[in-house]
Amino acid sequence: MERATDIATAALQRAVEASERRLVEGNKDWPDGAVVMTARGDTVQIWPMGRVAYLPVTPQLPELPVAPFAAGEAIEFRQRDLNRAAAFYRDLASLNRPDVRAGALLRLARCLRGAGRQADALLVYARLLNEDGWAFEGMPVSLVARQARCSLMDALNQADDLRREAAALVSDLQRGRWPLTRAAAQLCAQDAARWGVAFLPGQSERELLADGLRSLWQKLSQPGSAASGRESIAVGREETVVALWNRSGDRVSALVATSQFVSAQWLGAIDPVLQEQRVKLKLHSGSKGLPPGAVRRADEIGLPWTLVVAGSDPEMERGQYRLRRQFLVSGFLILAVLIVIASYLIFRATSREFAAARLQSDFVAAVSHEFRTPLTSLRQFTDMLREHKNLSDERRDICYEAQARSTARLTRLVESLLDFGRMEGGARIYHFEPVDCSELVRRIVEEFRNEAQSSGFQFVLAAPDSAEIDADGEALGRALWNLLDNAVKYSGDSREINVEVGRAGLDVTIAVRDRGLGIPAHEQALIFRKFQRGDEAMRLGIKGTGIGLAMVDHIMKAHHGRVEVRSEPGRGSTFTLALPVRR
Repeated sequence: MERATDIATAALQRAVEASERRLVEGNKDWPDGAVVMTARGDTVQIWPMGRVAYLPVTPQLPELPVAPFAAGEAIEFRQRDLNRAAAFYRDLASLNRPDVRAGALLRLARCLRGAGRQADALLVYARLLNEDGWAFEGMPVSLVARQARCSLMDALNQADDLRREAAALVSDLQRGRWPLTRAAAQLCAQDAARWGVAFLPGQSERELLADGLRSLWQKLSQPGSAASGRESIAVGREETVVALWNRSGDRVSALVATSQFVSAQWLGAIDPVLQEQRVKLKLHSGSKGLPPGAVRRADEIGLPWTLVVAGSDPEMERGQYRLRRQFLVSGFLILAVLIVIASYLIFRATSREFAAARLQSDFVAAVSHEFRTPLTSLRQFTDMLREHKNLSDERRDICYEAQARSTARLTRLVESLLDFGRMEGGARIYHFEPVDCSELVRRIVEEFRNEAQSSGFQFVLAAPDSAEIDADGEALGRALWNLLDNAVKYSGDSREINVEVGRAGLDVTIAVRDRGLGIPAHEQALIFRKFQRGDEAMRLGIKGTGIGLAMVDHIMKAHHGRVEVRSEPGRGSTFTLALPVRR
């Protein structure tokens, strides 16, 4: 068996080496299930382009110019004369400059839409469908035009025309007409589905190859990456692709192939050898959970997989079956014991899952509520500005101020959620530098005081002239902001918040104290867990997402510091951040 395994392994190595030679020779004609990538610097080319759903890195198309349209946009937006603006853009569209013509047509269609001339706008967008060499705000002009036509047809309830246009969009996406990133390709696919045309659901082969190329590109872009290699890359939950690459100077050539290609081209090539040796060969991406047989590990044979070779003789298989049956019988009693233990563990795990599901449900509801308040404010003031065009400058300034506050609140909420996700995933990067802790606290308290001025709170700050620490100023500021936000929420009838910067041994401390509801002792160890909120806060309906203190805990651990809480129900709470003094 060992000799047969060595023969099968050598045959597979030769099949893979033959593909590597074709790759180095620059061959671009590959069977289904494989794509070739060549790269120089940030310039990447893919063959065949239609086999991937998106590119690992997209070329930058030249942006349409802006200057030629300044006068027209002044007529369109300042004077609000859509007909004159449309005439201006129509004149520019007749010029013999492709970039100016494309920009003029986009703006002409916009004016026509604004004037209610949707059918004319559709015709103008149709003239842009072949403008592939330009970008408008980062997106190919022809793609912008195609999506705009779909949106217009959807708004006009032109169902048949919409399906044809969406089908054309999907066709262009599937043949790789536009160099798109993964996010852009997925958004286009979602739009097409919304317009009634299904687009490659699930982890299709095009997505597998695109994901494999992206993972390989990220690996090759790292300093010190190997000049050549063979690797199995996990994409999706259970899928893998194989990558071969070779670097020559500043040029990289790579082949990414799915299991379909591996089975047809490499395993198919060595099938006569396997039949002659009367063995079966299986490929495994990892080295755990391998079936019985002779094993050749990936790092030993220089292939992307671990090989397991077993006999194909029926008598041999029956002998192995009898051996497995003996093991099965001998382990039955052990299994019975394990079932009892597993049942208990499953019960505990299920209970925890239910608790986690409840916490996540509460979190979603809380976040939805947090979003609803500023969105409602934005909508109200936007409607006011839209419906009352003769508002005085003072009233308009009030509306703009309210919109700015709501926008800032939404921005902070979104950034907090994204930042928390990065912290949970271990992807948050901290930039440490010398920071004057006192100055940072003064700035954050002043910003928060301006934010909360309408609620009547007083913030009493005590801070020394200077307290040097090594910190990520943005992250530490967010931690302090979260503590101030909690202090305001849970102050009850009290309207005074104390903030104090001090020293405790080798630590600089930042203490935030309120005189509000307080926290029971049994909850103080739980409030730093994600989605966890106190019973009293839930009973009183106090708003919150349940991640603020969890973020504070993450940030302090990243700073080699800690967060502490002292609290008594009805007497308020003091949260203290302790950070090492800069040495």
